[in-house]
Amino acid sequence: MLVKLIRYGLYDLLKSRWILATLLFYSVAVYLLLEFGRSVEKVVVSYGSISSLSLSLFSLLLSTTYIYRNRNFFEFILSQPVKRSILLTSIISSLSLSIYFGYFLGSLLPFYYLAGFSFSFFKCVLLNSFLIPLFVNLGVLPALLVEDKIKGLGFSLFIWIFFCILYDALLLYITVALSEYPVEKILISLTLLNPVDSVRLTLLMDVGLYELMGFVGKWLAKYLKDLWFFPILLSLFYTLFLFFLNKRIFKRRDF
Repeated sequence: MLVKLIRYGLYDLLKSRWILATLLFYSVAVYLLLEFGRSVEKVVVSYGSISSLSLSLFSLLLSTTYIYRNRNFFEFILSQPVKRSILLTSIISSLSLSIYFGYFLGSLLPFYYLAGFSFSFFKCVLLNSFLIPLFVNLGVLPALLVEDKIKGLGFSLFIWIFFCILYDALLLYITVALSEYPVEKILISLTLLNPVDSVRLTLLMDVGLYELMGFVGKWLAKYLKDLWFFPILLSLFYTLFLFFLNKRIFKRRDF
C-alpha cells in the first residue's frame, strides 16, 4: 500500500508545473552562473547559496499547498483500511522525491554538459539536497496545524523567512549587543544549529573561502574542515524529529 500511494503521489506531482518550474529554474541558474562566472569554485559558492534559499522555499510552499489541495483525497484514503502513518509517509516521500527529481536533473545535467564533472559541484548539490525532506516536513506542519489555507501559507513563509533571514539578523544583533563579552563559541554553535547556514559555511570552507566568515570561518577551518558531512547529519536529525512530530499530529487530526 505504501508503494502504491508513493507511486500515485509521484505521478500526480510530476505532472504539476511546480516540478517543471523547479527543473527549468535550476537549469537556467547553472547556465547563467557558468556563462558569467570565472571559475568553478565561484560557481559552486554562488549556486550553493541560491540552492539553499530556493530549495527551502520551494519545498515549503509545494508541501503546504499540496496538503491543502488534496485534503479531500486524503479523507477518502483514510476512509479505507489505511494507516495514517503510511499515508503521511507516502505524502512526505512523494513530495521529497519529486523535488529531488527536478533539482538533480536541473543541476547536474546542465553542469555536466557545459563544464564536465566536478566533485565540488556534486558535493554542493548533495549537501543542499538534504534540505529537501527537512523543509518538506516543515511545510507539512502548518497544513496540519492550521485549517485556513491563507494562514497556513503565511505560516510557511514565516518559517522560511526565519531560517534564511531573521536567524542571521538575530545572530548579528547578539554579536553587536554582546560584543564586550566572550560569546564566540555560543555564536558558532547557534550558527551551526541552522541547517541552511551550516550548508553555506561548509561550501565556503570547501573552496577555501573561510576568511569571508570571520572568526566563525577560522574556527571551522581549524576544527571542522574534515567534517563536511556535518550538515547532512544535522538535516537528518531535524528531519526525523519533524517527521515524528507530524506523525503524532496527523494521528490526532480529525478529518
